[in-house]
Amino acid sequence: MNFEQIIDAVRIGFNNPLSVQEKRKGIYQLFIPVFHEDGDAIDLFFTENNGKFILCDFGLTLQRLSYSYEIDTDNKNAILHKIITENGLTEEEGNIWLETTPASVFNDIMQISHAYAKIGSMRYFKREVIESLFFEMLDDYILSDLSAYNPQKKVYPIPSRDDLEVDYSFSPNGHPVYLFAVKDSSKARLATISCLEFQRANLNFRGWIVNEDFEKLSKKDRSRLTNACDKQFTSFEEFKSTANIFLQREKSV
Repeated sequence: MNFEQIIDAVRIGFNNPLSVQEKRKGIYQLFIPVFHEDGDAIDLFFTENNGKFILCDFGLTLQRLSYSYEIDTDNKNAILHKIITENGLTEEEGNIWLETTPASVFNDIMQISHAYAKIGSMRYFKREVIESLFFEMLDDYILSDLSAYNPQKKVYPIPSRDDLEVDYSFSPNGHPVYLFAVKDSSKARLATISCLEFQRANLNFRGWIVNEDFEKLSKKDRSRLTNACDKQFTSFEEFKSTANIFLQREKSV
């Protein structure tokens, strides 16, 4: 297999509207009619890696994105890598690539260029889409890293009150730890009411809150939560770094 075979396969797939330039020895840039949303062409290259041919961007997609949008939170980074993995791509030090062959190259180009365009459009994503990963990442972390504490999802401590749902329950010792995931004011108020109702029912429990961003809540919501619960984590990052420590402390009580 050689570069000429792959280039011929691409020309056939695109019905010949294709330009190829050798940028350096063994590195060819493809100019194809595939574009970012703002009209700029997708940066796409052919090269060889460990005896196999790959399509890649040499980090230009992320560099281009960085001019107007920073991947500066865990949620944004998770979305980026979700796009990469869902498209079967690999990212190494900013370079996003895909192995290819003459038989699959046209489909591979469409697949990788679509992913590049989607990554380049991350700055247009709605805030709600970015934030929605809070629950997904929390769920993944709890069910994998905190499995020793027997986590249960969607628990109703008072069977007759199906309006008082706990997101997660842990059993480190004789009494449960109820964890509420809070991303906005409505969930903060539900968590506050739930903790107060559990206290009124004389349940033996610990009430914990993991906030997506504690500072986003109003001053009144922060005060109500603080007064009603036993422990708050101000962010998912804080929860990841300290949850195991606090659960171990509960286990020893």
